[in-house]
Amino acid sequence: MKNSSYETIPQEESGTDVKENLVARSVSRSLVDKPQNAVLYVLIALLMGSLIANATFVYQQFVKEMNISLADLVTLAKLRRNVPTEIVAHSNFDSVNRTIQDAAWDKPDLEPWQNFVALDEDYTIKVGLPHSQRWPWDISKGTYILTSAHELHCVRALRVSVNENHDGVPETDQIWPYGHLIHCLNVLRESVMCNADDTPLYTGHLHANANSNEPKAGIGTIKMCRDWKSLLQWSRGRSACYAPRFELPDIERYKYCPDGSRPWEHTGE
Repeated sequence: MKNSSYETIPQEESGTDVKENLVARSVSRSLVDKPQNAVLYVLIALLMGSLIANATFVYQQFVKEMNISLADLVTLAKLRRNVPTEIVAHSNFDSVNRTIQDAAWDKPDLEPWQNFVALDEDYTIKVGLPHSQRWPWDISKGTYILTSAHELHCVRALRVSVNENHDGVPETDQIWPYGHLIHCLNVLRESVMCNADDTPLYTGHLHANANSNEPKAGIGTIKMCRDWKSLLQWSRGRSACYAPRFELPDIERYKYCPDGSRPWEHTGE
């Protein structure tokens, strides 16, 4: 029993003395342990501080960035880039056969005015849109043309001009004046730079271009696009009922609702 760590308490000590000795030893041990406990507490505090600092860094670097990315992906029409679209060398849209080309470009879904909408004032304020011209059939709504529709109008105008110049139509007889065409070029420039599409397009006689005499960048590449038909559906549900019938008085151009409704009948027009 010599190796035992227990101490024999003399029998002559009273119960009170025993208690006092035990308390004294306990206090003595706690005083000895205090520096070690203090170091432990400091280490725990430093660890917690480090965890909080790292969590803050992660939030700032990743969570905020993720929120911004989601904001970029989600539009007013709730569209996301979820439509895989292949880049092709040729389509009916760039056919040199004018009949085929015209048929492609004249499809109703490509009419820019289909994306001319009338939006409730409360909604436009909520999403931060500027005040706009009033819809003639309900002054609580403003009329807006979607950016993609404006850009599509410009593409169509430039196509007309290219074909007119190719056909030798005199400038005085062309549909779109030079100033408007230059405006449209600038609209498209702004769109390209605003979207800053970073999809890499391969070059050279490779992949779908392996046997091409004139390889075009990225043929066969899949890029993710927004759904044009979904945008049209969203727009038609908020249609301003507009059609560019310039031979008619301005107000009469707002009587072409895609769903066949006649909102002007409720205004006495």
